[in-house]
Order: sequence, then C-alpha cells, then structure tokens
Amino acid sequence: MTTTATTITTKAFLKGLRELRVKDVESVRAAIMEALGVNNPVSFRNYARGRNRLDVEKAAAIAAIFGRYGVREPWGN
Repeated sequence: MTTTATTITTKAFLKGLRELRVKDVESVRAAIMEALGVNNPVSFRNYARGRNRLDVEKAAAIAAIFGRYGVREPWGN
C-alpha cells in the first residue's frame, strides 16, 4: 500500500488580503472561507494570521484564489 505524505504549513496570507482592491475583498474572503471549510470570521482570521495550520491542498487553493485577482505572492504578514 502506498501512502502520500501531507505537509502542513503555517503560512499567513494577510499580505495577500492587503494587496487586493477594495471591491474584491469580500468575494475573495468568501471564496477562501469556502476553500478552508470555515463559516465564521474568527476561524478565518486565525488562518489569515497563520495561527491555524494549512495543509498543502488548502494552501494551493488559497494561492489560486489570490491569483485570479492578480495577487502573485499572498504569503506573509
């Protein structure tokens, strides 16, 4: 049986949120919340600040969402 390792990371994406245009913030926030599987602002904020760990799939999904809005490097505080 073959298993795949899932790497966990503690990346913050506040930098990406700051680089967005104001009109795009709410739609990006909603898309990221859906990708993370969270439904409250406290959980979202903890992920955005890097307090909760992201697995590789979630990090890739977040990077793709930011990419759609022209943010190339969303990771950082």
